[in-house]
Amino acid sequence: MLKTSKELGDIHQIHNWLNQCAQIYHQLKMRDRITIDLSRLNYITPLGCTTLLSTLCFLEKHFYLDTVVPQVRKIEDTNVVSYMERMNFFKLCPSDVRFSFENELDMEVLYSRKRYNKENSLNEITLCSSDMDVEKFDSALKRILRNKGIAANQVSNISRIVTELGLNSVEHGKHNDEISCYYCIQSYSAGKLGIAICDSGVGIVESLESHIDFYEDDDDVVRQAIFTTASSRGKERGKGLPDVRNVALLLNNAQFYLRTHNNAYQVFNDKVVSLHNGQYFNGTYYYIIVSA
Repeated sequence: MLKTSKELGDIHQIHNWLNQCAQIYHQLKMRDRITIDLSRLNYITPLGCTTLLSTLCFLEKHFYLDTVVPQVRKIEDTNVVSYMERMNFFKLCPSDVRFSFENELDMEVLYSRKRYNKENSLNEITLCSSDMDVEKFDSALKRILRNKGIAANQVSNISRIVTELGLNSVEHGKHNDEISCYYCIQSYSAGKLGIAICDSGVGIVESLESHIDFYEDDDDVVRQAIFTTASSRGKERGKGLPDVRNVALLLNNAQFYLRTHNNAYQVFNDKVVSLHNGQYFNGTYYYIIVSA
């Protein structure tokens, strides 16, 4: 059984969820049934929503999923299910997961409600499978950042690194020749902005270790991916993830997290710090938090 905590939001909770996914993935046989227990879930962030979607889509290719839905009093009230629907989770999730929600809850109330235009503060979860999709992501990000009052030079710096992260996820996010990369953006009234990008590929370490001349350990592979030109596209790829450093130097109010291979990290202006060590599971999960 996979069971979420009450909140699926920050990098620590995501790391714990991915460890659970890893354990059950290696314990079960192909086409076994997995119970996905979401009954306690009452809060989810953009990172949580994209990660949950990505992992369920990945697991659904190998197993049958039985979903226990969150316990809600009134479906029309503001709650985790309402937010997930607003973020397009149910348009993209495996059909058996969606059917579980529809069998237990009056989802039509949410499906039929009027959606107000929030393009200046929200970009719902979107499947990203090409460079053109990344360009659309970049346009939405710039629009939301400007609306948030972020200075033009800061918008440009954030845009560069997020675009590169998106391009890397599209490039390395293939599993069985299918690209599963998702992104979303959420602006909050308190001045915070959350940007989530995730994929279900083999991860940074598996993608890059054979293309790096020397590295000490898995953490060093991740560090070189961030702060050098190490790339499966060749060592001299020009600008790319090194722009993370420039953004961190310019934006003291930006926080950058990722989970890949078996570790969760926080990126600072001069180092990548390992926060938690766990078990390997497919995918790279980025989360950037900007305070206006």
